[in-house]
Amino acid sequence: MTRGAGQSSKSPESMPRLATQKDLRAVRSLPFCYLCGGAFARDAQINRDHVPPSSAFAKADRDPPLKLKTHIECHKRWSVEDKKVGQLIALKRGERPKAPRDEALRFVGAGNMIGVDNLNIDEAVWRWVSGFHAALYGTPLVLSENSWRTLRTPFPRGTISGNTVSLQPMFHQHSMIVDAIKRNRAADNLDVLVANRGNLRYQCVWVEADDHSKWACMFAIDIYDWKDLGGHTPAIPSRGCAGLYVADNRGAPSGAAVDRRSPIAAPNEEPLDPFGR
Repeated sequence: MTRGAGQSSKSPESMPRLATQKDLRAVRSLPFCYLCGGAFARDAQINRDHVPPSSAFAKADRDPPLKLKTHIECHKRWSVEDKKVGQLIALKRGERPKAPRDEALRFVGAGNMIGVDNLNIDEAVWRWVSGFHAALYGTPLVLSENSWRTLRTPFPRGTISGNTVSLQPMFHQHSMIVDAIKRNRAADNLDVLVANRGNLRYQCVWVEADDHSKWACMFAIDIYDWKDLGGHTPAIPSRGCAGLYVADNRGAPSGAAVDRRSPIAAPNEEPLDPFGR
């Protein structure tokens, strides 16, 4: 990816930025389901989905939320996963279900590592990214297995064989995305969504491919500084959540922040954490 030097001269005020209760309320009536991308028929059964699920946040932090319209059937299939995600993030606050029967996560261990084996957190995060894209740009984002995308969450992924855990390696793109986010933050050149009393932060910037054939969105997500949940050892350094996706070949959304070289030096003491130093 190239850094799109000189392609954007927009002021921060002109870029998509959702950070107040008024901003977040304004996107609650988008005319499409953010989950499937389909427009709502006149007789469609509709509800509004919290993105991420409200159970991920302490009760005092659930306002203002990002809520988006969905088809009831599209939303229903995620109810169990939302419960698991809420319990996983609640661990950051030291919270666990009071009754064992309410525990939705299944914990497994090998050696000195403990993990969860019944939740695909990457799939959940991609769903939120679709919601963030819809809210910021007013257009649906439907990602498939064939979509060009990459993501690393704070939670290492791996396989267990006996008492040994084989971890997936970090992609080199992760550090590249972290650097892009920090450079553009230093230049106040990011599209931003903040909700839940500041405990949800999403920031992104669009980057053009070297051959000018595609545009990718590089993004970072933080919820309660959740990088701490992934552990911190020499084998598993803590890292923030960052990724990229290609929405289509038509270019960056109108008004979006476009990556540019900045004369402002951006500290990067923590090259795996887009919200770190």
